[in-house]
Amino acid sequence: MHRLTKTQARRLAVRAQMLDGQRPDDLLELVRRLTFLQIDPTAAIAPSADLVVWSRLGSTYGPDDLKRELEERRTLFELDAMVRPMSDLGLYLAGAAEWTDYDQPRDWMKANDKFRRDILKLLQRSGPLPSRRSLPRAGTWPRSRWTSRPGPSFGCG
Repeated sequence: MHRLTKTQARRLAVRAQMLDGQRPDDLLELVRRLTFLQIDPTAAIAPSADLVVWSRLGSTYGPDDLKRELEERRTLFELDAMVRPMSDLGLYLAGAAEWTDYDQPRDWMKANDKFRRDILKLLQRSGPLPSRRSLPRAGTWPRSRWTSRPGPSFGCG
């Protein structure tokens, strides 16, 4: 077993995240070395992907660079809120046949259309609501790998 001091472990972590002096030169190389960039639509200052890239590439990076690589050059792709290098696409396509379809959520929405209409009416009357606000009740969501047992999916009473 190899033991690291706290200082050695810290240096290793900083180097692995490319926050030391040896940084990549471009966006594609950065994503390849990190393996992905997480996309978070909440942007207090800037989107998280832009902050991560800018902290490694500095002023040579602009937010349009990520958009260009995704949409024009297509050297990167997005899947499940992660930007990944196109060279990794085959790894994800191999399991694509097992991806979830959207029939179950669509069927739930159809079966609970009154709930949907009630929520829309409430929002039209009241505007945004605090999370503690009691909502209309909806039907139950079927058991799945994400839920251990069926139960109400929305509403407090």
